Amino acid sequence: MDKATLTKRYLAAAAAAGGIITAIVFYTLIVEFLKHRGYTPPLVPPAAYVLKFALYLIGASALAALKLAGRAEAVKKTTPGETVLQLTRLALIRAAVCELPAVSGLILFILTGYYWDFYLLAAFALVLELANFPRPGAWEERLRADFGRLPE
Repeated sequence: MDKATLTKRYLAAAAAAGGIITAIVFYTLIVEFLKHRGYTPPLVPPAAYVLKFALYLIGASALAALKLAGRAEAVKKTTPGETVLQLTRLALIRAAVCELPAVSGLILFILTGYYWDFYLLAAFALVLELANFPRPGAWEERLRADFGRLPE
């Protein structure tokens, strides 16, 4: 494991997280396009209320999944290469999990037309994405804590 490999893995994880943030912005464009085209959703209350509750629960479940990912990150690996691979995987998993509320909001809008609920869930997803975006300093700190040094 050398510094170039660490940098390459970090950049891959950061690019994936950035791509997912871009996808959330794309979902917003889809919602705006449909809204301005006079989209009529297929579900109306009370079925729409039940779906709204279920999709909010799915979006909120991202917090529990992130907590589980934090536990997986705490497991110490035997080599720096394994640790960097673990950090890369967890960064990708976290980015995908953080997108879950935005996807739930998009589904909610498409099925019920609840415009503001989409924006609430998308904003929640963006906050999660930014809070869990991979940081190179955290990766280096982890390697120093586990192995006493950085790759060279």
